[in-house]
Amino acid sequence: MLDCVVVGDVMMDLILKSDRKIVNDLEFEGTNYFSSSQVVPGGSGNVAAALSHLGGTAALIGKAGHDAYGSAYVNDLESLHILARIEYDNTVSTGFAVSIVEPGGHRTLLVSRGANDRLTPEEARRNLLQLEPAKFVYLSGYSLFNSPQREAILESGRFAKENGSRVVFDPGSSNLVKSLPQVFENAVDQCDILCANQSEARVLAQGLDESEYARLRSRDGKDVIIKTGPEGCIVSSSGTLSKLPGVHSNSLDTTGAGDAFLGALIQCLASGHDINQAASFANWFAARTTEGLGPRHFPRKDDANQMLKSLQHEKILEK
Repeated sequence: MLDCVVVGDVMMDLILKSDRKIVNDLEFEGTNYFSSSQVVPGGSGNVAAALSHLGGTAALIGKAGHDAYGSAYVNDLESLHILARIEYDNTVSTGFAVSIVEPGGHRTLLVSRGANDRLTPEEARRNLLQLEPAKFVYLSGYSLFNSPQREAILESGRFAKENGSRVVFDPGSSNLVKSLPQVFENAVDQCDILCANQSEARVLAQGLDESEYARLRSRDGKDVIIKTGPEGCIVSSSGTLSKLPGVHSNSLDTTGAGDAFLGALIQCLASGHDINQAASFANWFAARTTEGLGPRHFPRKDDANQMLKSLQHEKILEK
């Protein structure tokens, strides 16, 4: 059984290291210079990459253009032993994101979604049928941006529930939640684990305090995690609220921190850890990932294993 099937975005990332002065002084009809750059695979594959890095088994379903970037993306997945279930579109390019990263890790994104938006419900369901069952299916709110991919994501959630997988949903963007409230409400309703940041949770809560929203939602049988940045996260399970502290890091680039958190969270849960242990480990893993440039600057596997052992030891001491 697979640990997780990720259904979402195929994106290549161009990461440009910058500072606020360069961003403020951008010449839109001239030439702008950046101190360094990287072109790396990104998108929903970051979640699958984190899972695989930690020893999990994962697959990714998505759509790419029939171009060099699409081929590079699939090659990267396969090099990480991730099952690539990628559909192709001959008429549009692979999704592409330009990330301008400033000191301290703050970033500005310029995104072309490309072929992602053309993934159909039929394609998603066919690929899910062809894969072995998974413990978890991960879905991102970014993939709800346009139809038919929107329907493909919602159909993937329905299919997962029918086949006994637990659905993990990350809203991805508070702006998207605001613009498509009913769509996101449907996605939240069908998930088993909701993982949102504070701004997303505030929009979803519709005036409720986000902690109270998490508590109420978890009484419906969901686990709810609200990420609070450097302060850590709030976890609510069966109506019981826990506040887990953050982990100090020398952050260089926050690109992909949320994906790293989710990959670590899902792999911990798939390995049998409880939700608080998994979220504590995900806090640590995401913080360490921000200490390098790019979305996949994951901590060494030996360090990750040591961190997990320490969390298990703390749990034993608590009993």
